[in-house]
Amino acid sequence: MDSAKRDNKELMKPTAPKFLPENPTLEELWQYFYEMAYLFARSKNLVSSLGCYTDAFLIRGNAMHSSDKDWLDFFRRQFAIYLMGKKRISCSLCEGDMIHDFLKDEYESIRVALAESELPFHSENLAAWFASLELDFPWCVEEDESDCANG
Repeated sequence: MDSAKRDNKELMKPTAPKFLPENPTLEELWQYFYEMAYLFARSKNLVSSLGCYTDAFLIRGNAMHSSDKDWLDFFRRQFAIYLMGKKRISCSLCEGDMIHDFLKDEYESIRVALAESELPFHSENLAAWFASLELDFPWCVEEDESDCANG
């Protein structure tokens, strides 16, 4: 690996999380969860890593306190599926933002399709149905995932 790539990778690594101030801003909050997700992934604590990555990108997308519980359930499940489909649990900020926006668009399309459907869907059954969906995620299939970012 040449020095430019190595230096770039070093800059992309989150630092050790700092303690959160008493009343953290949204930016401090998502940064904390993002850094914790990275550390949990490195220590092979995948459940905690998935949860922290999910929370970080919900906060970045201003959706953490959404009143739409179906959206939150859909995002949590599908974002975890996306991360588990990769070779390793990791997610850059631009990648996570892209997947957040992709999932938001998919969710809105699904809600419109359900509203226009002639088949009756009851809202209490949506969580199990959302879990069964298979979305076409833009997973990287290269040996080294850093190659995907470069084209």
